[in-house]
Amino acid sequence: MAKRKRKTRLPIIWAVVIAIILIVSAPYIKEFVASESVDGDIVSVEIPMGASTENIGEILKENGLIKSVTIFKVRAKLSDNGSKMNYGTFNLHEGMCIPDIINTLAGTYAHRPTVMLTVPEGFSVQQIAARAESLGLCTKAEFLEALTDDYDYAFLKDVPYVEGVHYRLQGFLYPETYEFFLDATAHEVIDKMLGQFEKETKGIKIPRGRSLYEVVTVASMLEREALLDREMPRIAGVIQNRIDKGMRLQVDATVQYAVTKGEYNIKRVTYDDLEIDSPYNTYKNAGLPIGPISNVSVTGIEAALDPEEHGYLYYHTDTEKNDGSHIFTKTYEEHLATQ
Repeated sequence: MAKRKRKTRLPIIWAVVIAIILIVSAPYIKEFVASESVDGDIVSVEIPMGASTENIGEILKENGLIKSVTIFKVRAKLSDNGSKMNYGTFNLHEGMCIPDIINTLAGTYAHRPTVMLTVPEGFSVQQIAARAESLGLCTKAEFLEALTDDYDYAFLKDVPYVEGVHYRLQGFLYPETYEFFLDATAHEVIDKMLGQFEKETKGIKIPRGRSLYEVVTVASMLEREALLDREMPRIAGVIQNRIDKGMRLQVDATVQYAVTKGEYNIKRVTYDDLEIDSPYNTYKNAGLPIGPISNVSVTGIEAALDPEEHGYLYYHTDTEKNDGSHIFTKTYEEHLATQ
């Protein structure tokens, strides 16, 4: 007797698989082909300047306005307005189809005015506050007051509250050029700078026996004392040598900070200035100043972590070269002789 052929179930399995795929992908297919909007709740979204199509898609997805960033990118590429989408704050609504979202973002829009705030390496919070005020971003008083707010960054757990310190966040507002909406609050400005500090220093490891606060304090002196980045490790070596020998650091920038209350609006330190009674004054007090005297870059932090090994104990500006470099010496006699 001839054997009967067993009927294969493969077509049934494939039919089930295809059906599942169609069910799962139906919302995405619908989103891709949809060309008419339906009513829904208003959602306000902020598109930052320079945002890519993918960035915009992610913002829209986070706000529940689209389901797929990939589909949004494809529809934007197929749209005449896909490359014309603007930045700013837009009121969209749930139920808008992707073409209408793209057209809205590309439509005529009065952009919120923005301002560029440049924070150089070695700027104090007082100087940043004054610059922010000069740009119309916020008042100096508002900025300095916002320094006492709470900010949610892990590294701030290692920043102590020290009695006598002018501002706890001094040292941690990362030097960078930032763009802010002109109506940004002082809190938002500071928050962005702290976020940049966290981002830039993420890979830096503080060795056992040292603290982030101490390292930033050293780096803050380097930022003020060294006009040339290449000299930071050498000046850090001088600081370390003086600490090892129990000498006072006698860093002029700490006196400038104390005298000007962080404004740095004097060019030279006088003998009278050296006598100012301040925990920041390293001419009168042994060891490091009570806290950072400026805001620091990764370059300054790395120099503070890895000081150059040498025998120098003194340095002063090379007035002959007049290029911002210093002359380094091992003895006080050599120091005097080279001035």
